[in-house]
Amino acid sequence: MRNRMKRILFFADLIKYKLSLAVTFSAVTGYFISGSGINNSIIPLIAGIFLLTAGAAALNEFTEKDSDATMVRTMNRPIPGRKITAVRALVISAILIFAGSLILLTTGVIPMFLGLIAIFLYNVVYTKLKKISLISIIPGAIVGAIPPLIGFASAGAHLPQKEIILFSSFMFLWQLPHFWLILIRYNDDYRRAGFKTFSTGFSEFRIRLLVFAWVVLTTLLLILLSADGLIFTGLMNSLLILLNCFFILLFYSILFGKDEVRSVKTAFILINSFSLVVMILFIVHSVIS
Repeated sequence: MRNRMKRILFFADLIKYKLSLAVTFSAVTGYFISGSGINNSIIPLIAGIFLLTAGAAALNEFTEKDSDATMVRTMNRPIPGRKITAVRALVISAILIFAGSLILLTTGVIPMFLGLIAIFLYNVVYTKLKKISLISIIPGAIVGAIPPLIGFASAGAHLPQKEIILFSSFMFLWQLPHFWLILIRYNDDYRRAGFKTFSTGFSEFRIRLLVFAWVVLTTLLLILLSADGLIFTGLMNSLLILLNCFFILLFYSILFGKDEVRSVKTAFILINSFSLVVMILFIVHSVIS
């Protein structure tokens, strides 16, 4: 029983289950934004996108196994921690990607195609660029903007439409401070592994200012679009504005707190929590409108 539980935990780590669940939820948000209502395609969407994301995560762990072994943050992951062989991880990845692609195909060619593009950007473009340039965060952020488009297309809606483009744009912009906070927190680890970091030319305080300014501008853009009636109206719009103001104040107090190590970790959790709240607002608005 104990060995079986360990295997389950190793597998969950391999597929980065928290990330896979978050990506699945963003795809479901895109599904609801379509306004088509719940139909039979939502189950294959959830199953397909989760399996595809899990496979991409396992492939990423295989691709970066050597770099992971050199960093304190990642040295205990399944492959460098010798909990699973690299070959077995690659086989699991291939099975998950194949299964996820087939299931997504039942919702349409476009969802499957978008999913494969995301895998390519994540495991080829983004991964290769990480050791060359900080510009790698651009394809990495694009990957975060694709799942809502997959959910939208799987519902039978036609791309592009303003609602899904706006939400995907928000997800793209929101990924950038997400990456920057990781670089701040694990700067030494990433530098030892040969990844490009902010260690030259930027002080940590300047990077924090960049993160805060980007977050403020992104949330203000969300408010302006909503105030123009492009996203929410009425009560939902007022709720979004209040949440944005509260988030900005809280984010500032945490990011520039006295405990620098804890502040970055808490700011990272907060930024992900806020994106979850925004997704819930989009789903609620789509259901009641």
